[in-house]
Amino acid sequence: MDRTQILKQTQSAQERNKVQQRKAALILSSCLVLTLPACSTLPKQTPQPIQYAFDTDTSHTELAQIVTPLKEKNSDLTGFHVLYDPLEALAARIHLIEKSQKTLDLQYYIWDNDKIGALALYKIIQAADRGVKVRLLIDDNNAKSMEGIYLALSQHQNIEVKLFNPYRFRSVRPIDMVLDLKRINRRMHNKSFIADNQVALIGGRNMTNQYYNASDNYQFSDVDVMLVGQAVDDISHSFDEYWNNSYAYNVQNIVNSNKHRLRYYDLKEQLEKNYDDITTQNYLNLSNKSNDFENWLEHNVQLDWVKAEIVKDSPDKIRAKAKKEEHLNFQLTKNLEKPEHSVDLISAYFVPEKKGAERLNDLAQEGVQVRVLTNSFKANDVFLVHAFYQKYRVDLLKHGVELYEFLPAIDAANLNSNTEEISKSVKISLKGLSRSSLHAKLMALDEKQVFIGSFNFDPRSANLNTEIGVILNSPPLARAVHNTMDANLKKYAYKLVLNPDNQINWIKNVPNGTKIYNKEPRMKWWQRAGIKMISWLPIEGMM
Repeated sequence: MDRTQILKQTQSAQERNKVQQRKAALILSSCLVLTLPACSTLPKQTPQPIQYAFDTDTSHTELAQIVTPLKEKNSDLTGFHVLYDPLEALAARIHLIEKSQKTLDLQYYIWDNDKIGALALYKIIQAADRGVKVRLLIDDNNAKSMEGIYLALSQHQNIEVKLFNPYRFRSVRPIDMVLDLKRINRRMHNKSFIADNQVALIGGRNMTNQYYNASDNYQFSDVDVMLVGQAVDDISHSFDEYWNNSYAYNVQNIVNSNKHRLRYYDLKEQLEKNYDDITTQNYLNLSNKSNDFENWLEHNVQLDWVKAEIVKDSPDKIRAKAKKEEHLNFQLTKNLEKPEHSVDLISAYFVPEKKGAERLNDLAQEGVQVRVLTNSFKANDVFLVHAFYQKYRVDLLKHGVELYEFLPAIDAANLNSNTEEISKSVKISLKGLSRSSLHAKLMALDEKQVFIGSFNFDPRSANLNTEIGVILNSPPLARAVHNTMDANLKKYAYKLVLNPDNQINWIKNVPNGTKIYNKEPRMKWWQRAGIKMISWLPIEGMM
């Protein structure tokens, strides 16, 4: 198998979602027509050894030597560092893999076979070669194109790969969707990265090009947070819950090795060639130059230490059997204080439903400044979500909620300072780097608390998928989020306002002032009609 076959990019997230939604619509129609009874299509599970993160002593690792003195000075607190910049987010992952000595526990919804995915896998293999025990847990929904690579990885004695909530009919997945849609529709959406049980990353970023300014098509605007201290233990315990769950299947037990010719040493050779490629090296050099994460971590580490709460769904949510208190949204509500002055909510997919809209409306009517930033129609990579979000806009605006919609393309003057250098070094078009889609999930309350995680403020995250996040009781961070939105919303988003006839206008800042749209920007008439009809369907709970 040649390099092109192994390292070719998988479908973009946008294409994958569109295909998946078309399949889902077709399958739902088929179910209605054929009235097929639901049945479990889970593959047969084999007994798995129970493993826990703290079975391995990591207290003498290099990361522990950095973290332990800080923890001793800040007992029962969590240290954090927010990763806004995609280059720093990648540098953090790569350096933590290189720095790990005992364990790496990695949990992701999507891991693609592209430049970023291949780079991270190469570093993981290097870690495994020096004795690091690697546990890689991936949701099976997007794993089809990667299962041969996962199978090859699992041939390494120090690497275990599990697929969560797997499809049984692996070559014809729509069969599972017809026979077992209730289960297949629920996915493990968690993203967590834990090195030596000392440092953890959680947030919205998957392991694909779009999250690290390396995509030719468009970039996701996202955020992660690096954590040390008390919260890391909770994240490790959460990983163990999923890893030891009966829905986590060893890839060797469910993927047919006869259908995949790739073997470990062939994979390693190809990943090495990818790593040696000039564009990969240019990207790594740019990442290290722009954000010297290694020097910061080892010589000048500065963290904010606060009370923090990890909020997370139980894996039993996939079975619809999690208790109320085991749901992230219940924990979020319980641990967030009542806002008095401001709520700043950033969510890639925002469908508040009636209850959520009423809560936001009530806060706005009480004098709280409520601001919501989500994707505009053209920036949204899942158009079905937009159909149900747009139902609530007029009512929210009438009650004083401020709505902003992320621009699908950022003006050249507002792009990051290193954008042109990225374009030249990694051979990505400036047009591709300017195209953006919001993917962050973040909320700030007053100057008190900030939530960062994988949880979108929509019914899917609340009721179907599993998620993880952290509440940071940090007035400085909450103030920074609020002030950053003050300074930048006009640069990156349309502001929605109502005209005297209660029709929405979209206001965009342009070099010579402002431009007002009285129809949804970059939406054709037939798209407008289609979105309207879709919004009438009884599927809002699946969004």
